[in-house]
Amino acid sequence: MGSFTKLSKKSSNINNITSYFNLLGAINFYKTNLELSECKFYDIMAEDALNIVSSNFEINNSYFKNLKYDAIDFDFAEGNIKNIDFFEIGNDAIDFSGSNAKVLNIRGKKIKDKVISVGENSKISVKKIVAEDALIGIASKDSSLVIVENTKFNNIDYPFASYKKKKEFKGSKIFIQKNFSKNFIKKYLKDDSSFIKIDGKFQNEISKNILKLIYINT
Repeated sequence: MGSFTKLSKKSSNINNITSYFNLLGAINFYKTNLELSECKFYDIMAEDALNIVSSNFEINNSYFKNLKYDAIDFDFAEGNIKNIDFFEIGNDAIDFSGSNAKVLNIRGKKIKDKVISVGENSKISVKKIVAEDALIGIASKDSSLVIVENTKFNNIDYPFASYKKKKEFKGSKIFIQKNFSKNFIKKYLKDDSSFIKIDGKFQNEISKNILKLIYINT
């Protein structure tokens, strides 16, 4: 793998963790302050290569390649992620749930599902992302807010999506500035409970059967 730096673990007993969570990642962090830098993750078959739960994190200058499922899964986490490359990812490159984070300078290619998936009341800022060959660029779902600036997408079927998936949540929002997309099926998908704003203009077209479009092959 790579090197782990400035890692201090607050949880003291692994049995306490496993009694509340299924540890689905190849590497799992729970209730900790975490900094990862100059790491490489590749040829991983686990549901998540890296699973971060209820933690503060800094992830920098790292690389993920040839993963069967998700690269990084954040649950109830807070922090920053920057200068990361994703290549040949079998599901999502980055998946946030109930989290707050800033994402800067991400590059992705050959991602089967979403480059960045944001759900369950997360608040995420994304700047400088370049990606190609994916189903969805950035998805905001289930009461989440995503603020996006400076994206370049190529061969991504649906660059942006904003919708409600789980009935216990409300719709979601994406605010986008300085986006360039080419070779897409449709630039955005949204349901009637959600919002997408591109360069100061709200997008009003409602997509039919949005969940079938997004999840039929996942």
